[in-house]
Amino acid sequence: MMDVLVLLLRQVSDPRKLSVLALSLFALAHLYQISAPPNGYHQWRESDTAAVALNYSQEDFNILRPRINQRGAGSGITGMEIPAYTYSVAILYKIFGPHHFLPRSVTLCLGLLGLWWFARIVELIWGKAAAPFALWALAFSPLYFFYAFKIMPDMTMISLLLGAVYYFVRYIGTAKTTDLAISCALLVVSACLKPVGLALYLPFLWILWRKSRRRKKRLLHFGGYIALSFSLVMVWFDYARGVNEVHGNPGFYLGETFWDFPETWFSMKHIKKVFLQWPPELWIGWGMLPAFIIGVFQSLKRKTGGVFLLWIIAGYIVLGLTSQLSTNHDYYSLVIVPAFAALTGFGLWWMNLSGGWKRGIAVILMIIAPVASFIRISHRFSDVPEFADIRADTAEYIMPGALVMVEDPTQAIRLYQLNRHGWPLRHGIKSDVIARNIESGAEFLVLENSFDRYGQTDALARLIETDSLFRLAKLYGYPVRQTLP
Repeated sequence: MMDVLVLLLRQVSDPRKLSVLALSLFALAHLYQISAPPNGYHQWRESDTAAVALNYSQEDFNILRPRINQRGAGSGITGMEIPAYTYSVAILYKIFGPHHFLPRSVTLCLGLLGLWWFARIVELIWGKAAAPFALWALAFSPLYFFYAFKIMPDMTMISLLLGAVYYFVRYIGTAKTTDLAISCALLVVSACLKPVGLALYLPFLWILWRKSRRRKKRLLHFGGYIALSFSLVMVWFDYARGVNEVHGNPGFYLGETFWDFPETWFSMKHIKKVFLQWPPELWIGWGMLPAFIIGVFQSLKRKTGGVFLLWIIAGYIVLGLTSQLSTNHDYYSLVIVPAFAALTGFGLWWMNLSGGWKRGIAVILMIIAPVASFIRISHRFSDVPEFADIRADTAEYIMPGALVMVEDPTQAIRLYQLNRHGWPLRHGIKSDVIARNIESGAEFLVLENSFDRYGQTDALARLIETDSLFRLAKLYGYPVRQTLP
């Protein structure tokens, strides 16, 4: 422990070395489970995302025709967030084959890129000395740390959003329209993944008003920036909804219940999570709470933290507007995490600058952060030892292209494990539902248990070939009867 303390004490005096250390530790930690299939917390969402990438590489490489597995007998073409992440993974699948270390590596690289952009943002606002401390705070934020492991588009969203912020802040200093254009492009792609980043119009306006010369011209540019970015995002989601209307495969949430947010915004469950639980537990970590409090106080005292405080306000507005989903899905709150990390980093920097025991405490908090972050999210991982066996057995017993019914309350996990398309049986095993699916073209039924364990033995026996049982690891597979009684 003392050796680690001495090493970090040496690094905090050199901003470049501290940044390299933070990025290196972040990258090394994320080698854990780098080749694992979808697992643990949000396994269903990972499976959905991985399935779209796999279907691009196996079926149709047209970026405008993403396909899901839970398609019944249809095409599976679905409307969704802009498939920037899944399509990038599909390209790698085409080159190297469908290995799970590829999407996880893409996620990790985007996490590192987001950290780099974030450090540059803080450097432009507070200077080089504070940037490495903020970088450390974001790198080991439990929420940011966790989603950098996942086969999900959320790290792409937040990374590109940080890029948009960086180029916008740079535009304030350079007045180059190319910086503004790059910021706009990055914001559009980020918001087409999740439109939560549009909330940053508020801190953008503040920093433009406070830091810019020739405000009238800049405000005109910013008006165009808002109009263009907002319009393009709305066009994408309108297009995605249209795809669902045409193909009838609504596999992803596209804001259908947005206007119901007043029902949940002020609920105790939502308030408890976003104000009391998530900030110290997931956004910065309990160990970093003293640094965050100090950072808020010192930034207010110096009148330098306005942009990040407005970022937090904008983030809370987003969490309220998306409360029907954000209350139960913490990845919606990623948009607010960098602002909390920036103020935490400012507190760490001030403590280090103060020297003496304050510097020592800052170093101890920084040492604790990576360990505490990993401990906080460790329960979110799990092993899926049956994955390879299920895939291998499926290849032996169920031909590619065959339509499958599979018992799965999540709708996505089992079909992805089988690498087959068809119907997830989400609401129990019901013979009438199975009969309708067979009439639509289903050829196999895959269950968690033997068919005689479902209390409708005779009804199921009339629908499936009970003597042709095959095993897919621990699962039970049956061909269906081609001629129903």
